[in-house]
Amino acid sequence: MRGVTIRSLAALLVGLVGCGPANGLNLARVSGKVTYMGEPLKNGTVIFEPDESKGTTGPQAIGTIVSDGSYILSSESAGDGAVVGYHKVGILGLEANPVSEKAMPTPDEDPLKYLAAKTKAGLEAARNTRKSTERTVTGLDGRPFKVTVPEKVTSTKTSGIIAKVGRGSNTLNIEIDKEGIAQIK
Repeated sequence: MRGVTIRSLAALLVGLVGCGPANGLNLARVSGKVTYMGEPLKNGTVIFEPDESKGTTGPQAIGTIVSDGSYILSSESAGDGAVVGYHKVGILGLEANPVSEKAMPTPDEDPLKYLAAKTKAGLEAARNTRKSTERTVTGLDGRPFKVTVPEKVTSTKTSGIIAKVGRGSNTLNIEIDKEGIAQIK
């Protein structure tokens, strides 16, 4: 009887090891480096949006670009990757330091002042964008950051970048040229 119990337990454990995450997503790890005109982007975000026109569905995967240009994608938890399949890619490259260091109250300190300051910062950024060719994005803390890549690549809708995520571990290096044309290597 004991042998049957041990075999049953072993079969159950083997079955559990073969199962993917409980959420039913077929995820694969994705990491790489992003360069712009041959130099690593030092700050920003990479977004992989499943391409439904190619049969890929699921949540977006997002990765933070760090100082050496590297990123690791996350969908539901840190570093879990992206859904296996085809993705439209957007890249937002930003200067590491904000254009302005204006302090903003936190939502906990004074919610109304926080909302007013955030709205004002957004309006100032929009006004400054119209006056010059320098584009800025307002961070969650209300500080504006200069965008360092061509506008074309900042959106999954306009970038033209398509990435294929395969099973297992994927290294997808993205090279962007001056005109905003990107290649994945």
